[in-house]
Amino acid sequence: MADDREHGLLRDGQLPEGEERPPPGTRTAAIVRWGLVALMGLAAIGAWSYHAARSGLGGSETRFHCPMHPTVVQQQRGECPICGMDLVPIAKAEPAAPPAAAAAPAKTEYACPMHPSLVAPDAKEPCPICGMKLEPKVAAAAPAGARAELTCPMHPAFVTADPKARCPDCGMKLVPRSADAAQEGVAGLAPVELSADRIQLIGMKTAVATREPLPSSIRTPAFVTPTERGVVSVTARYTGWIESIAVDETGREVEKGQLLATVYSPELLAALQSLNAAAKWSRANPNNAGQPIQTAASGAERDARSRVEVLGLAREDVEAVVASGELPQTVPIRAPVRGHVARKAAVRGGYVTPGTELFQIADLSTVWAVADVYEAELGRVHVGQRAALELPAWPGERFSGRVTFVAPALAAGSRTLQARIELKNPSLKLRPGMYGDVTLDLGSQTAVSVPADALVDTGDVQYVFVSRGSGRFEPRRVRVGWRGGGRVALLGGVAEGERVVTTANFLLDSESRLRAAIEGFGGTGAAPAAQGAP
Repeated sequence: MADDREHGLLRDGQLPEGEERPPPGTRTAAIVRWGLVALMGLAAIGAWSYHAARSGLGGSETRFHCPMHPTVVQQQRGECPICGMDLVPIAKAEPAAPPAAAAAPAKTEYACPMHPSLVAPDAKEPCPICGMKLEPKVAAAAPAGARAELTCPMHPAFVTADPKARCPDCGMKLVPRSADAAQEGVAGLAPVELSADRIQLIGMKTAVATREPLPSSIRTPAFVTPTERGVVSVTARYTGWIESIAVDETGREVEKGQLLATVYSPELLAALQSLNAAAKWSRANPNNAGQPIQTAASGAERDARSRVEVLGLAREDVEAVVASGELPQTVPIRAPVRGHVARKAAVRGGYVTPGTELFQIADLSTVWAVADVYEAELGRVHVGQRAALELPAWPGERFSGRVTFVAPALAAGSRTLQARIELKNPSLKLRPGMYGDVTLDLGSQTAVSVPADALVDTGDVQYVFVSRGSGRFEPRRVRVGWRGGGRVALLGGVAEGERVVTTANFLLDSESRLRAAIEGFGGTGAAPAAQGAP
């Protein structure tokens, strides 16, 4: 009947009253849905826990850093951006031990050979950075044979190791140079620590800074030039006309007193006429002893002779005119010195006036060799040094002389200083314009020197990397002196006996600059404190 009633209601278009049955499988779908929600919740909780463990949340403070570059710190594992090594967890720093009593004996401290900044009271635990066994810490000893550097209180730029020396500027007694001044850092660079394997991998080598004698001489180019004292200008002291020329070309060698030209000068002939008259009067009127007045140098003749000589007539020509008693038509012009005609202005028939230059004669019996001294050698060249000139024209022959002058300023173009060496030239082998080499004798001096490959020169600053032991290298600014023979003399910055890097120093320079950039290190000479150090 129920079926009939149900079918009847359906036939009438009405639905039955009461709760409708759920479709088949609804309960199964609900169970699956809530199970998926629970699994998603568990996954979220697990992901959060894992992230908290990796990032130090939830009470974990684990962080990771590079064993070779402790300043590279991250909160997750990875590789060092500097050397590519895997990062390792940073061990918690042990609480510092209370300070020992003043009367307690000193305890041996232990440090890692690769990370000497990490110090521990015992050697039971390995290094928390690289895991190496700790070794007893040894105080750094001074290099063998090292000498204390001395400096002037008023002129700190002067540094020497000679205890008997005094300041060359003020003469003050020298005082010991402070370690801070002697070990000046380099801006933009930081100390570097490398493992033994890495040092071997890059092929690094070091050398000891030694005190050795500097070269006792320097060789520099030079050229020959006449001395300024040997150049003579032959001029007229009267008016007249040139009648003839005996030396009619430049470059000719002339002897002292040789005839150069003849001049017709009414002014000089008038003076000679007065001299002849005075001489004739003296011979015609002897004195009471029966001697001519000429031997007694009468006043009139003496005045006339002086006037002729002042006008430039040679003494032998004056005596010839007085002896002959005849007046010449022209007067000779003679060479006052032996030499070569460097310039000729006299022309036959030319009119001359007082001060007109007719010839210029260069005396080459003494010449100069002008040497160019480089700026780095200025402090070792001074007046009085012995020097020797060698010329390609005379192979195997040396011309000796001494430095007579050092120029007060450098040449703007070559940045060299000219030193003048005076040389005797009796055989006239040295000709002006010749080029050769001058060897200057500098005497014996000593200085601390290193191989030239150890020096890093940026143009603005010069420095070396000093090995401090245990794989630690420190940039050190230096003052450079003499260079040559593959070595460089250091005037300050490195003491005798210290070791400097000679190969792979540019790789070390790059590492130092990168580390300084990461740490923000300014290179003032003090290294930043390593992380984890007590």
